[in-house]
Amino acid sequence: MPPMKVALLGAAGTGKTSLARALTLALANSSAAPDDWHIIDESPVQRLLQAVASANPTLDQTTALKLETPEWLQALEAQRGFDHSLLLALDVGSANASANGANTAQRLRMDALLRQALVQAQIPFQVIYGLGEDRLAQALSALKRSPAVREARRKPWVWACDKCSDPACEHRLLSDLLASRQA
Repeated sequence: MPPMKVALLGAAGTGKTSLARALTLALANSSAAPDDWHIIDESPVQRLLQAVASANPTLDQTTALKLETPEWLQALEAQRGFDHSLLLALDVGSANASANGANTAQRLRMDALLRQALVQAQIPFQVIYGLGEDRLAQALSALKRSPAVREARRKPWVWACDKCSDPACEHRLLSDLLASRQA
């Protein structure tokens, strides 16, 4: 089975690299095999958005992003290849946020643009809040609750009678199934 791919997104100083290391370590120490997870701290969408935002300082969340260009289409397709997209929130109390105080406006702008790009492209993501261990716990919880993880763990169920559409047959099969569970 291919590894679960996780992309961490967020403005500068949100702790993407630290969380990537902590997640890798936590998942390696869990029951999952280390090769079951691939975590990156800079996604294709984030790299392209940083380049676009740097080239256009007036770009903000009120401007509709032009996601139809070949560069965007390629970045969005690559982003959709991830099983999970975790957006790290701007936590005011973090050490990195304090160190980058002069860049608060830039960080707020990047956070808003990342959210806008993901929503506009209809790419599901989860926002991770907290600091240190709390952030790691939230990220691990988000990964465990994820539909992709549940689907990977679920064994495929094959309908025993997929050729007919007889309601009586279906009722009999489901009644037998329920009776076997209660026994």
